[in-house]
Amino acid sequence: MGLEFVDPKDHPPVVNCVLYGAPGVGKTTGALSAPGPVLYLNAEGSNAAMFARRFHIGTEIREVTITDGDTLNQALLYLKEGNGIQTVVVDSIGAIFQAVLEGYTGGGKPTLPQYGDTTTAIERFCRALRDLPINVVLIAHEQAVKDEASGEFERLPYTGTNNPALGVKLMAQADVVGYCGRVEPDNEQGEPRYVAQLFSAGGRKGKDRTGVLGEAPELNLTEWIDNYTRAISPANPAAAEKEEAKV
Repeated sequence: MGLEFVDPKDHPPVVNCVLYGAPGVGKTTGALSAPGPVLYLNAEGSNAAMFARRFHIGTEIREVTITDGDTLNQALLYLKEGNGIQTVVVDSIGAIFQAVLEGYTGGGKPTLPQYGDTTTAIERFCRALRDLPINVVLIAHEQAVKDEASGEFERLPYTGTNNPALGVKLMAQADVVGYCGRVEPDNEQGEPRYVAQLFSAGGRKGKDRTGVLGEAPELNLTEWIDNYTRAISPANPAAAEKEEAKV
C-alpha cells in the first residue's frame, strides 16, 4: 500500500487551544468568546458559565454536564456528526478526569490501574477532539511542580492528578497555550484586563505556533482564531509565497 499524501485544502483551518491558570482569571469567559455555536462540556458545576453566558449573550452555547465517560463519548459522537458546532470547550480537564474516574470506581476508592485507564481515556478523547474540523479549547487549573534540577517551580495545567505528564502532552498537541491572568488597571476608573501569556517565561508555559497573536493578548478567542487561521491559510500572501517557492 502506497503513501497517501495530505492535501491541506482538505482540512479547514481550525485552532486547538489550552487555557490554564489560577481561579478567577477569566478562563471560562475567555474560552466561551470563541466562535459559536459552542458545545460547552462542563464538569465545574452549574454556575461555571453563568457570567460567560451573560457576557457573550449573542453566542449560542450548548451546555452538557459531564458526569462520566459515557457522556464524554456521547459528546464526541455528537461532534463527529457535525451539528453545526464551530467550537468545543472542555471545562475543566481536571474536573472531567475526576468525573470519568468516579465512573470507573462506582463511588469506591480508585486503584492505580483505574487512574491509568482514566488518563488514557482523557488523552484519547482530547486527541480525537484535536483531529476534528472544529476549534477546541481545553481549560485547566494550574498546579505548581518543582523542577528537581533547578529547584524552581513550574506552573503547569492540572489534569486530575499530581502527575503533570498528561498536561504536558496536551500542551504539546495544542496550537496555542495561554497562561491566563488578570491585569489590574492603572487608575481607579479603569477596568481590569483579562489576558493570556502566550510565551514560556517565569515558570509559566505559553505557545503560539504562528507568532501572530502577540505576547499577552486579551482573552478574545474569536479574534485569536480569526488571526490564527488567516495566518495559516494558503490564501494568506506570506503563506502563498511559501507555497509557490516549493513548486
